[in-house]
Amino acid sequence: MSLFRIAVVLSLGVAVMPSDQEQQEALYERAATAAHWTITYCDRNGRQCEMAGEFWDAFLRKAQFAGKLAYDVAIRTSLEGAPTGAPVPQLASERGTLKPEDLSPVWRAEVRDGDI
Repeated sequence: MSLFRIAVVLSLGVAVMPSDQEQQEALYERAATAAHWTITYCDRNGRQCEMAGEFWDAFLRKAQFAGKLAYDVAIRTSLEGAPTGAPVPQLASERGTLKPEDLSPVWRAEVRDGDI
């Protein structure tokens, strides 16, 4: 996000804040209550948090397996497609029927003394 967008969003956030002292205190109390309620969720719902932890552990194991599988398949596929030590032709006679003028670019830019 660009600096300008961040400034606009922050400005809008400050603009919608209440200016009355009583409204500010009420907003502060509501925010503190919401934060406390969120932080103590597992204290009130212990079994749900245990189940969520078990599901999260299972998800992480599956994600780790999927990543390892994708990596192994990619490596195995790239190794199977690669030539097994076949030399890469370096000489023009080994490259086929192309001549040196066939390998040169069709056009070249003109280089002037002041361009460089």
